[in-house]
Amino acid sequence: MKKIELTPRRRLRIVACIDIFKGVVIIAITLGILSAHSHVLENGGVSLLRLLDLDPTLGAPRKFLAFLHAADDEHGLLSLAASIYALLRFVEAYGLWFTRDWARWLGLISSGMYVPFELYYFIKGPSWGTFSVLLVNLIVVWLLWPRRRLPSNQPKTPENA
Repeated sequence: MKKIELTPRRRLRIVACIDIFKGVVIIAITLGILSAHSHVLENGGVSLLRLLDLDPTLGAPRKFLAFLHAADDEHGLLSLAASIYALLRFVEAYGLWFTRDWARWLGLISSGMYVPFELYYFIKGPSWGTFSVLLVNLIVVWLLWPRRRLPSNQPKTPENA
């Protein structure tokens, strides 16, 4: 049986496929929310504030819920935000597929910034869902992490310089 090697290029392409999947899922969820015609975002915001033990009648949480209520009423704003996020995922996937360094750094930042929050939620209420999301983002960060090449003992020639 042939062993599959995780070359740097293959690592980037795995993450590119994950990004394409994320973009497609965001578009599907957006289309579902748009067809629901209810206050899905506002209800989700209330649940989030409850999870974070924040009082929804206070200043910032109240403004947050007002924003989500307005976004629920204005489907164009929601569609725009989701489209921008999906576009970012697709642009990152393109850059990773074609081994662009900027895309690797974009992926590291965009995946790595979620890890502390996902870790917090996993510790606060462990579940298979929170574990899965945390694990996927840790794998993405591991796949994108820059690796230093070990110095070669071969003399430099025009072919390997």
